[in-house]
Amino acid sequence: MNSGNLPAVLATMVLLASATPVLAVEGEEAQSQQSGSVVEGPVPTAPKKAEKKSEWQVKPRWRVQYDVAEIDGPAGLPGTGSYDDLRRARIGVDIKAPNGFLARVEGEFSTDPIEFTDAYVGWSGNGISIVAGQQKNFTPLDDMTSNLNTSFIERAAFSTTFGYGRRTGISAVYSKADWAIGGGVFTDPFILINDVKSNSLSADFRGYWEPKVGKAALHFGAAYHIRELNDFANITTRYRQRPLVRITDTRYIGTPALNVDREQRYGLEAAAVSGRFHGAAEVHWLNASRVGLSDPTLFGGYAEAGVFLTKDTRPLKAGVFGAIKPHKPLGSGGIGAVQVNVRYDYLDLNSAGVTGGKQDGYLASLIWTPVDFVRLMANYARLDYTDAIIAVAGRRDYSVDVMAVRFQLNY
Repeated sequence: MNSGNLPAVLATMVLLASATPVLAVEGEEAQSQQSGSVVEGPVPTAPKKAEKKSEWQVKPRWRVQYDVAEIDGPAGLPGTGSYDDLRRARIGVDIKAPNGFLARVEGEFSTDPIEFTDAYVGWSGNGISIVAGQQKNFTPLDDMTSNLNTSFIERAAFSTTFGYGRRTGISAVYSKADWAIGGGVFTDPFILINDVKSNSLSADFRGYWEPKVGKAALHFGAAYHIRELNDFANITTRYRQRPLVRITDTRYIGTPALNVDREQRYGLEAAAVSGRFHGAAEVHWLNASRVGLSDPTLFGGYAEAGVFLTKDTRPLKAGVFGAIKPHKPLGSGGIGAVQVNVRYDYLDLNSAGVTGGKQDGYLASLIWTPVDFVRLMANYARLDYTDAIIAVAGRRDYSVDVMAVRFQLNY
């Protein structure tokens, strides 16, 4: 997207953000006016019976995220400069039906062609939930947390490098009190499904325990994934990573093309929230099996901490971090929620004769949530690379600085 369009895009988003609560108020006023009586004086009425809530519920959902970034590195390094683009533009609908049935359909309109994100039907009851269709296949904590609620503009480096994301399949989760365990069988995303014999097949599992210690909420989890790629003879696999922001296609670290026939991914996760403070950490490994060759084991992990400067907290429940709802929203006696976060993000793509490079990332973010449905994020990252796949002046060890800003609007 041309950066010259940025002012117009941001102005449109701000207008939408300001119009949303106004429209809600106008709707309430109109309803009040329509229900007013034209008869003067008190009119006796019979007590109204409580209306039964409909068992059918249809709720639209949408989000817009616009990113602006500046990437700076050694002179002559490709991929540096200014970028801006529409990161996400999703529209969908949630449906709740009688007897615990539900469905969700959501499309990503910032891509060409338009893609499904979620597209599934399900059922839940008695602590059991079953979902069939395209969904998240028990991915790590940072990936399971909605992109509306993450601490940084992009998720941890290993999450996208190792290919965690949505896939098509059937899953089941059993939850009770403060713990849950789930698993499922999956193939490729809808857009990649073609010949059944050539599509990948995976089994994925994740479990977590979320005890309370005093006023603190804790989270401990583990996940395991095994995936047969099936079409490895015709399609190669590369594990690579962008410099923090997704709106650039440049990757400074990444493996060469590998003929991978099987992947095993496994990891551990932990998190804690106490009042204004939160912390989280994950470690994940990916073992790539190759016929007749050594099997590299790649590694990634992060540790982060954050604190609110306002009287707010980060929800941690049901295996994910939830949406921040300001204690005192802007326009209601406060300025909204203001949060500061820091993260160390590590990625090692060197193993068993495969050289993909290493990243040591030092990140900081400032997040302002003036009201529930608006978010402004500012990120800084210092990325130190070793054995980078792009050389500059003959050097493959260098650093890149990234400044990025996101405007987010959702419903």
